[in-house]
Amino acid sequence: MKEQEPVNDKKRILGRYGLIVTFLLIFAVMIIFSAGKVVFSAEGKKWREVGEKETVIKDRVILPKRGNIFTHDGQLLAASEPLYGIYIDFRAEGMSKDTLMKYVGDLSKALSKKFPDRSAGQYKNVILNGWKLREKEDRQIHNNQSKGLDKRVSLRSRYVRIIRRDISYVDLKELRTYPFLNQLSNRSGLIAEEKNARKKPFGNLATRTVGSVYKDLAKGGASGLEMKYDSLLRGVDGVKNRQKIQGKWMDVVEIPAQDGYDVVTTLDDDIQDVAERELRNKLIETNAESGTAIIMEVKTGEIRGIVNLDRMKNGGYAEGNPNAFSYMGEPGSTFKTVTVMAALDDA
Repeated sequence: MKEQEPVNDKKRILGRYGLIVTFLLIFAVMIIFSAGKVVFSAEGKKWREVGEKETVIKDRVILPKRGNIFTHDGQLLAASEPLYGIYIDFRAEGMSKDTLMKYVGDLSKALSKKFPDRSAGQYKNVILNGWKLREKEDRQIHNNQSKGLDKRVSLRSRYVRIIRRDISYVDLKELRTYPFLNQLSNRSGLIAEEKNARKKPFGNLATRTVGSVYKDLAKGGASGLEMKYDSLLRGVDGVKNRQKIQGKWMDVVEIPAQDGYDVVTTLDDDIQDVAERELRNKLIETNAESGTAIIMEVKTGEIRGIVNLDRMKNGGYAEGNPNAFSYMGEPGSTFKTVTVMAALDDA
């Protein structure tokens, strides 16, 4: 009987291991079943929606770069310049209230010195109000959770505008050196939203012909060549959203924007400049209400310059109505050439 005791002990141990393994398998199956029930049930849909709210901010439009307008020899008449709207995400993962309060005074002074449309005190109020908005949202979220309410809280503190006007890339680089904003974006919450602004390197030269765009560049061209060729110049919008990736909020491009095409005109900036100057001098000399000049290269028929000057309220002359194309009147002496040519042809 003594020789059989080791065999019985072995069976007893194996039996215990079998029970443990069976228990663990049953426990694992229960976990998988519970997880599956949550995932595929209405409750699962609820938690997926909560997760998406916490990790993804809704889609935003990416404006494409508007195409440039050139003279016939490649001189820029109108171009797009990148500008940046400056916002702070007060719900940034690594933002610290203590650090913000420590540097808010110095930051406000630096902002006021660089962008003086607000005083240091006003900048400080904007920043502190942004943090207070976050705290208010936190209280609303806590109250909803304590009452078991599935009510979404609008998180406006994620996107608080700090500087009123859009700034250049050079100014943005300087801004990143200011107190508090010189940290990583997940700590400072700094958001620089890129936009495009329209610039005319030659100022008002051929401004009526080149035309203008709406203040909201997304609306496209408002007059002149900007409006005529808007479908080519504007490009195609893209789509992006902000997602939390490894604890950091990042812009994720879903559909890249397609930049607009460039437009090359037949205009010549030197000829245009001379034509404007000479027409203005003649209008002043004759005290005329308005005047138009069109310079055409006779060999090709290409227009090298178009000038439309009207008398303004201050007595000076500037580009106004496109009289070269819109003025309605008798053909006058210009039509005599056509009449004589027709008569000679009949003869």
